[in-house]
Amino acid sequence: MYRTDRLVMTPGPTDIPHRVRMAMARETTNPDLDPSFLELYNSVRAKLARLLGTEPGSVYVLLGEAMLGLEASIANIVSPGDKVVVAANGVFGEGFKDLVEMYGGVPVVVESDWRRSFDLSELDRALEKNKDARAVTLVHCDTPSAILNDLYGAAKTVESYGAVLIVDAVSSIGGVEVKVGGRGVDFLIGGSQKVLNLPSGLTIVALSRKAWDAIEERRYKGFYLNLRLWREMLDGEGVFPYTMSDPLIYALNESLDMIFEEGEEVAYSRHRAARRASWSAVEALGLEPYPLTIEDSSPTVTAINVPRGVDEARLREAMWRKHGVMIAGSWGRLEGKVIRVGHMGIQASKTRLVATYASLAEALREQGYPASVGKVVEAVDANYKP
Repeated sequence: MYRTDRLVMTPGPTDIPHRVRMAMARETTNPDLDPSFLELYNSVRAKLARLLGTEPGSVYVLLGEAMLGLEASIANIVSPGDKVVVAANGVFGEGFKDLVEMYGGVPVVVESDWRRSFDLSELDRALEKNKDARAVTLVHCDTPSAILNDLYGAAKTVESYGAVLIVDAVSSIGGVEVKVGGRGVDFLIGGSQKVLNLPSGLTIVALSRKAWDAIEERRYKGFYLNLRLWREMLDGEGVFPYTMSDPLIYALNESLDMIFEEGEEVAYSRHRAARRASWSAVEALGLEPYPLTIEDSSPTVTAINVPRGVDEARLREAMWRKHGVMIAGSWGRLEGKVIRVGHMGIQASKTRLVATYASLAEALREQGYPASVGKVVEAVDANYKP
């Protein structure tokens, strides 16, 4: 049933702004043949490079959900037998282990407290023991648990050992500062369906010179994930390795314009305000955030422990079907134990957070959990201050 009062507050895919939807509705072309589309695509690369603090020629936008970028990072960097240190303090952090094994690499999994930002001393010890490690994988924002890891601290540690740092920044780009040029980040992966507020379908990659050296040494022989083809064909010949989606590129272009019109620092401040307001609402409900401290938590998503006696699936279903607000559960070891509110891009607003947490309070009360809508509204109102 179509709802006029629907509110999507999941941590990806996210709600899509009117401007982005209108950009996707513009007249289409043949991306393979239209020179103006190639110009627009390269303009989008330049805008992404500005956002990421790097050079336009180091950024590519690939057609495929962000998992394509995660797999491409391993496929293009890791040869059979290569050691890869896997920073595992969340579902996606742990998941890199499987990708490394699929391509014949040897994962060195470094566990860290799932409720805290990754312990960089553990990373340092692992690299000291495995100085021959080819790469290190890190998830900037591990969305299932809402944990934000120290990107620049990890980059400094990894750089001192000479390994290639692969970073999943899918859930942080646009909502948290992510600068890669000269910061020790070698292979950065982003996606369209998170803070950028697009449908899923695009992967963003940004590559350092060290990453390119590793890619050339690896000489990956596949096609769709092969980044050497992008440099040879797109940069060398001005043609795409395969047909792009022009509506998604139009949408990404519009999304980036919206970020720059608002101002990067203003956008980051707005996301931090959403985190403060969200945590205050959780406290007003008498609930407990999954991350141990707000500093461990991402400005783009809040994860909340489900209280005893509350059915997580029923709670989310009631919020959507009865109250018109969609939030997310989690998966892996957190399935059924955690609910999540995404405050990504346009979702990071006081109005949306008030509606979301008021609906959560109502749904909790329907399951017998004492919750005050009034206290929640006051908490968000008092703490949402960009």
